[in-house]
Amino acid sequence: MKSNRCEVVAARLDDTGAGVGEAEGYVVHAADLLPGERAEVVIDHESPHKREAWGRVLRRLGPPSPDRVAPACPAFGLCGGCVWQHLAYPAQLVAKRHRVVEALARVAAVAEGRVTIADVRPSPLDLGYRNKGKYVAGLDEAREHVVLGAYAPRSHRVLDTLGCKVVAPIIDEVASWLRGAAEAARLIPYDEKHHAGELRYAVVREAGGDVLVALVVAPGTSRAKLAQVAGTLAKHPAVRGVVAIDNDRRDGAIIPTGARTELLVGEGTLQEELAGVPVDVGPGEFVQVNRAQSHALYRRVTELAQVRPGMRAIDLFAGIGGIGLHLARAGASVVAVELDREAVASLEASVERASLPLTAIAGDAGDLPATARVALGGSAEVVVVNPPRKGLSSGARDLLLGLAPPTILYVSCGPEALGRDLVALAIAGWEPDVIEPFDLMPGTPQVETLVRLRRVSG
Repeated sequence: MKSNRCEVVAARLDDTGAGVGEAEGYVVHAADLLPGERAEVVIDHESPHKREAWGRVLRRLGPPSPDRVAPACPAFGLCGGCVWQHLAYPAQLVAKRHRVVEALARVAAVAEGRVTIADVRPSPLDLGYRNKGKYVAGLDEAREHVVLGAYAPRSHRVLDTLGCKVVAPIIDEVASWLRGAAEAARLIPYDEKHHAGELRYAVVREAGGDVLVALVVAPGTSRAKLAQVAGTLAKHPAVRGVVAIDNDRRDGAIIPTGARTELLVGEGTLQEELAGVPVDVGPGEFVQVNRAQSHALYRRVTELAQVRPGMRAIDLFAGIGGIGLHLARAGASVVAVELDREAVASLEASVERASLPLTAIAGDAGDLPATARVALGGSAEVVVVNPPRKGLSSGARDLLLGLAPPTILYVSCGPEALGRDLVALAIAGWEPDVIEPFDLMPGTPQVETLVRLRRVSG
């Protein structure tokens, strides 16, 4: 740019919460600038590859947006989470729908008006909805006190996030107890730079008011210290168990697959309920963090599947069975495929207790061996896919096309990948007739989208 200052009117928000506008032919991202707001922006960085720049507000040049609100969390703007928390919730929903509309613009059925994208279904709660808190352990600036929080964006500096309003209040309360207990036991926070220390992370999970705490530690951490921390936490009336998990990885994984886990006190799992079925959940299994909204999503999947007693359904990327259990409870005969063997074991135990018609297979939907493909059986009337953010791999897409169901239900947490996959499925003969976004993570740009596709050819 000609200078390091420019005037910007934000038109939208990006995934980091920055306002995005144009100036001098550049796309400019400005922190803490909402759509419709105008400001003089100082540029901190320009892309060497394209006309794009990032900066911060130097001087505001007009009134604030009517959608600007005071963020609820004390660490807003610092921790890198909930980057839309300064935007009023109704405006967040509009922005999330716009993201889905843009991502699906190349889908013919959308572009030609044969299907409309519904308004985003709001979350019953926009604060206190998260059923799991994940904390990085560190030291304060004086290096005297334990901090539980998150890495500041683009750094390894740990910011204190206790007092967060997004997790269930009991999670924040127990995490505060944990910080005091770790400090009293002289449990040393791990230093990622020097690969030294003891406590690396903490995971605090809640279900039905009960809490499970996982202390993720470096191998060789003093078991006496861990026992002292666990003993203190066990005095909290909500804590049902404390486990220690060894982690010597250097790739950012919090709970590595197959990591050594030691029960320190109480029980090592909590009991979630899915479709009225009790499901045992440990600290590492994936469960949607917004319990009430995810259950609403699962119920809607079941409605759109139009389940009839005895109909065959396949659930790919099944997790611990949120969707598959709802389909089975409604009367479908379900085969569920999930890569995580611990999740499969939990699902199998739940199905056995509830005597439901669901068979779980451990395997990668993108690379299923022949024996597992045989276990999927013959034709299914509906196949549900709920892939990770990157969408369907080529292998998973080939499996889906080979199954050739008359109905596909696609649950997506990545709108851009969803758009790509819907274009590919349209070429193969499936067209969407329902597109419904759900907000599972208020305060963030994230949006879940449920799509029903019908086979129209082949």
